[in-house]
Amino acid sequence: MAVSLTATGISFDGTEQTTVGTDLGTCISITQFAATGSYTVPTGATKVLVQVVGAGGGASGYCESGGGGGFAEGMFSIAAGTVVTVTVGGGGTAISYNAVAGTGGTTSFGAYISATGGQGANGWLNHAGGQGGLGTGGQTNIYGGSGTGHANYGSHSQGSAGGSSYYGGPGGKTRANNTDNFSAAPGSGASGGIGEIGTLGATGADGLAIVYAYK
Repeated sequence: MAVSLTATGISFDGTEQTTVGTDLGTCISITQFAATGSYTVPTGATKVLVQVVGAGGGASGYCESGGGGGFAEGMFSIAAGTVVTVTVGGGGTAISYNAVAGTGGTTSFGAYISATGGQGANGWLNHAGGQGGLGTGGQTNIYGGSGTGHANYGSHSQGSAGGSSYYGGPGGKTRANNTDNFSAAPGSGASGGIGEIGTLGATGADGLAIVYAYK
């Protein structure tokens, strides 16, 4: 096989293979929303690339963990000066023992794009982890990860983990009766409590929206 590099691609035995990238233009601003607010398309911008992740589901105190928030990414042509409401979902609430924990809130960029939050622990089946949320409206729409449940051994005290989000994994929880969820990635599900010593799960991580403006 004869392989050669051309000005526009790679040639294999005389047949040229090319990859044409899409020029998005110049990025003129990046805006992050960790809480609900409004976004004004900046002067000179012709389009925006939006990423949204739903909030993570809450966990129980009996090892069951919350699901991760869904994720969506999309490019939209929006006129400069347009004001768009950005809603950022709050993390699902923690509960004790094996009740149903709170589902994470939906994150959205107006009516353009959104991602639902992860399901709370025990939300779809008793003693099971919550399922992940789902993104909609983007060119990319994916599920968040599912949280773990518990097994019937070791006094139900095996490790637990909330579902991951697009941005990373769940936070940590100390070996204590509290709702700690430290160093959690945005949108990740909360990890369940240790069944033999604790009675509280953790609260899911809040969602996130990021807007990149291009001219």
